[in-house]
Amino acid sequence: MRRRPEDMGFHPDGAAEPIVHSGSSERGGERAAPPVQHSSEEVVWSRREAVRTQAFWLIVAALSIANVGVAGLNLHIFPYVSEMSGSAVVAATVLSIIAFTQLTFPLIWGIVAERIEVRKALVIKFAVQAVGLTMAVATTQLVPVYLGFFLYGIGISGGMVLTDLLWAAYFGRLSLGTVRGLGLLMTHGFAAAGPPFFGFLYDITKSYFLPFTILIMALTVSAFLCLAIRSPQKVKH
Repeated sequence: MRRRPEDMGFHPDGAAEPIVHSGSSERGGERAAPPVQHSSEEVVWSRREAVRTQAFWLIVAALSIANVGVAGLNLHIFPYVSEMSGSAVVAATVLSIIAFTQLTFPLIWGIVAERIEVRKALVIKFAVQAVGLTMAVATTQLVPVYLGFFLYGIGISGGMVLTDLLWAAYFGRLSLGTVRGLGLLMTHGFAAAGPPFFGFLYDITKSYFLPFTILIMALTVSAFLCLAIRSPQKVKH
């Protein structure tokens, strides 16, 4: 089974030649493929080592805080727009706009991530979401509502690409499954709590103002947390 670019004679991340890995080993007659990183040898992280780094918890916190709101309010967009506009057709149009952006913009986010640091790309993503959502809920005029949810959808589409790139950028491709798997367990747990939490807020306030405001604040906090992420340093024993 060929699982890595090296198995096909290629090198990842645009490298012109393989980087010699001092930790290569023989197992089952197969020599371990040399890992490649932009600036140095790629480090292999265990779960225990990863959770001891600040980078891991900053990534988990940034994604979890945003996921609570996004997962929570995505289910409430249709009833909110229906209630605000008095038209199910308008609400269905808004959902179609969001679906369209999620289909077409992931490629653009990938291009953005190739040109700037992925954490900065995530800051832009969260900012676009926050601005779009603010625009959508600040008025009852249809054009700003459509434009706002269009921007919001663009931001959501970034999550389909940038979150995976974020884990890989700070913990490497060789440890991606191990570290990202643990991180997703935590971030998806927060996402699952979103719908009942925001539904509970609506039941209490009889309005979507508080839930949407909390989401805008959550996106802002996540953006600042992304700015604080730094490359983890593995402690050598």
